[in-house]
Amino acid sequence: MKTFTAEKRPRSTNQRDVSRIFLICTSLFIFLFIFGTSSEVFAQEYFQQEVNYNIHVSLNDQVHELNAFETLEYINHSPDTLHFLYFHLWPNAYSSNNTPLARQLFPFYGKEKLFDDPELRGFIDSLNFEIDGRKVPWELLPGQPDICRINLEVPLISGDSVRITTPFRVKIPKGVTSRLGHIGESYQISQWYPKPAVYDQAGWHPMSYLDQGEFFSEFGRFDVRITLPVNYIVGASGNLQTDSEIEMLDKLSADTTWIKTANSAGTDFPASSKQLKTIRYTADKIHDFAWFADKRFHVQKGKVILPNSGREVATMVLFTNQQADFWKKALSYVNEAIRWFSSKIGDYPYQSFTAVQSGLTSGDGMEYPGITVIGLAEDAYSLDEVIAHEICHNWFYSALGSDERQFPFMDESITSTYTDRYLKEKYPGKKLWEVYVKNRKLAKFIHIDKLPIQRMQELEWLVQARNNLEQPINLPATEYTELNYVLMIYNKAATAFHYLRAYLGDSVFDSAMQEYYIQWKYKHPQPEGLRVILETQSGKDLSWFFTDLLGTTKRLDYKMVRIENQQLLIKNKGELVAPLFISGLTGDSIFFEKWVDGFEGHKWIDLPPGDYSEIKIDPGHVTPEISRINNNINKTGTFPRADPLQTQLLFSVNDPETHTLMYMPAINWTRENGFMLGMAFHNGFIIPKPLEYFVMPFYAFGNSDLAGFGRVAYNITPYDKFIRLATISLEATQFGPRAIKITAK
Repeated sequence: MKTFTAEKRPRSTNQRDVSRIFLICTSLFIFLFIFGTSSEVFAQEYFQQEVNYNIHVSLNDQVHELNAFETLEYINHSPDTLHFLYFHLWPNAYSSNNTPLARQLFPFYGKEKLFDDPELRGFIDSLNFEIDGRKVPWELLPGQPDICRINLEVPLISGDSVRITTPFRVKIPKGVTSRLGHIGESYQISQWYPKPAVYDQAGWHPMSYLDQGEFFSEFGRFDVRITLPVNYIVGASGNLQTDSEIEMLDKLSADTTWIKTANSAGTDFPASSKQLKTIRYTADKIHDFAWFADKRFHVQKGKVILPNSGREVATMVLFTNQQADFWKKALSYVNEAIRWFSSKIGDYPYQSFTAVQSGLTSGDGMEYPGITVIGLAEDAYSLDEVIAHEICHNWFYSALGSDERQFPFMDESITSTYTDRYLKEKYPGKKLWEVYVKNRKLAKFIHIDKLPIQRMQELEWLVQARNNLEQPINLPATEYTELNYVLMIYNKAATAFHYLRAYLGDSVFDSAMQEYYIQWKYKHPQPEGLRVILETQSGKDLSWFFTDLLGTTKRLDYKMVRIENQQLLIKNKGELVAPLFISGLTGDSIFFEKWVDGFEGHKWIDLPPGDYSEIKIDPGHVTPEISRINNNINKTGTFPRADPLQTQLLFSVNDPETHTLMYMPAINWTRENGFMLGMAFHNGFIIPKPLEYFVMPFYAFGNSDLAGFGRVAYNITPYDKFIRLATISLEATQFGPRAIKITAK
C-alpha cells in the first residue's frame, strides 16, 4: 500500500501539501520470532498450509450487498494434528463501534459517527459452515467479531485435507473508512470472504482487520465466479477466463473516442442493466483475491515481455473520467515498472496485472495479487509513483508473503526502497519543488530549487528524529503511532535499505535480493531468512543493520574533527556503530570515495593523495545521519570546519548541510515605546536543532531607545533514557523604561 506523510492518515494522507506535512511533522519489541518461539517449534522444518477456494458471488447494487457460496479445501502440510481452524470474517470489522477497527479509527471519525451510521456499517452473515454436508460448530472470538473458530469434530491429521463449505452475505459499507466499500455504484471488494488464518511454526495467526496494519494469508488456488449487471466493467486478481468478457474488454480498449470528451464528460453512474452476466477468474499461488467494479471505466490493455524469461504478461488499466488526463499514460507506467522491477528482482510472478482508479480512503494505493486500486492523484508524477509502488508489492507482498502485521518493514520498506530507486532512475533531475511547491520562483526565493525530490523523505524523518520520538523499524504495525508508521516504515526504513545497498554495492545487493526472491517465492519469509541470504551473499556481518539500525533507535552521527599528515580524525558522536562513507571533492567533482567500517569513539582514517579541497561524510545523503552540519572539512584554510551559512528573508526549508539565518522585518507598538521598527532573526522552527535562537530587536521611536525580545535554547535528547527531551533556555526582554528582564529555564 502506498502512504505518504502520513501507507497515510496511513496509506490516505496527501504528501503534496508541504505546509500540512510540516505541521504534522512538528506536532520493546526486538526480534523474538526467527522460526519459532520455543526450542520444540524451532526444531521443526519449514512448512506452510494450503487453501484452495471456489467462490460464486453475486452483486446486488440496489442494496449494496454480496451473496455468495464458498467451497474451500484446507490441506494440512504441518506435522501437527489440528482440532480447530481460525477463520477471518473481516467484513465484520465494520459491524459496530466495538471492533478493533472501530477503536483504531475513533481518533479520525469520533465514536458518535463511524459504524453507528447505517451507511458506514458493514458485516458478513448467513454463515453455515459444513464439512461433508454436516454442520460444523463455530463461534466468534470474544471482542473480535471478525474472527471465528471452527471446531473440527474429526481432527485433521498431518498430510490430510478437509473440504469446508458455507454460504455468506456481505453488507458493503460506504467506502469512506477503509478498504472495503462502495462509492455510489463503484465497488471496492477486498477482504470480503471467509479466509483461514495462517498456521505455521509459531502457531496460529488470527488477526482482526485494521486500517493501519495489513495482512497475512495462506497461498493456494482461486476459482471465482462473479455475477452482476452486464454493463459493469470488472478488474480482479487472477486471470479472466470468460471469452465474452475478454472480447468486450478488447473492444473497449480499441475504442479511443472517449479521449476527446473525457474531461468534459460527466461522472454520473448509468442505470444498471437488467441483464446479468457471470465472469470467471482463476489464479494459482496467491493468498488473496480482490475485485473492483464500475460501469464508467475506460479500458486500456497492453502487454509486457519479461526481461529474463521472455514470458508475456497481460496488462490493463481501468479508470473513469474523473482523472482521465493523468491516466491516459498509465498503461505505459504499468509496463515500464513491471519490466524494471523484473530486471532488478526477478521476473514478475503472475500472468496479468491490472491497475484500477477507484475510491480509496486507506492511502494513495492498495495492493492485491495481480491488481491494485489507486485513489485520486495530484498529478501525473504522483500517479506514476503510486502505480510503481503498488506494482512492486507483487514481489514484496504477493509472491513473498511475509507477515505484514508483524513485520511491515519486510513489505512496505523494501517496496519503498525499490520504488525510490526506480523513480530516481526514471526521473533523474526531479526536484523537490516540482512536487511540493510547484512554483519555481518561490522555490528559488526560499533556496530549495536545487534540492532533489528524495530530500523530502529525509526532512520529514529529521523532524521526528530530532524530537527523539522515533520507534524501531522492526516493530509490529500495531505498535506504531500513526505518524511513526509512515516516517519509520516508509521514510527511515527505505533510507536504511538504500544505505545497505550503497554499502554492499548494487551488484551484491541485487544478487542477494534475487536469491531471496527465488528461495522464498510463494512462501512466508521471516526477517532471519532475509538476513541469512544477505550475509551469505555479501560475506559480511550485518548485525549493525538488522540488530541496531532496524531494531533500535540508535542514532547515526559521525563528526569530522581535524586533518593531520594526510589522515582524518573522525568521532562517532552517536550510538549506532555502522559503516561510514566519505568522499573527497572539489566543487561537484569527486576525487575519491571510501567506506570505513563502523567504530566507537575516535578513529584516524588514511586519506588518498589528490588535488581535492574538501572531504565530506555521505555527500549523497544515503545514510540516516541525524546531523550533517559536522560532516564536512576543508583540507586547508583558517577555519577548515566552517560550515556554510545561508541567509534567507522570511522563510526557508532548512537544508541539513547548512546553518540557516532567517530574518524578517517586524513592527510593534507599546504605550511606553510608541511605534517600533525592528528585525526578527531565527534559525528556523520546522526541523529541531540542538541550538535554537529567536532574537527580535526594535528601535523605539517614542523614546529613541532599543527594545526587543530574545530567546536562546539548547535541546538535549538523550538516547534510551526516561527523559525524552530536556531544554535549557535563556530569555531576555526589554520594553519601556524598565531594566532588561532575564529568565533562565
